[in-house]
Amino acid sequence: MAGAGADSPYMYQIGINVSPEFRGNGIGAALVTLLKNKLLESGKLPYYGTSVSHIASQKTAVKAGFFPTWAELVTTERKQ
Repeated sequence: MAGAGADSPYMYQIGINVSPEFRGNGIGAALVTLLKNKLLESGKLPYYGTSVSHIASQKTAVKAGFFPTWAELVTTERKQ
């Protein structure tokens, strides 16, 4: 399943979820590509966000035509 949420009137974040038994077959990248193209056709700016540690999700985004543009790192101070 793939969906997009409006983070602003023009920018839509794409999300994807593929059942474990179907992963690795390119379904995620195909769905993300289709949704990305539909958003572009409607004048919206699609983007795909994922965590730095989620390599499989990053690969899906790249296969769908996205490329990294920024990274965010959040840290907390550890008290000893």
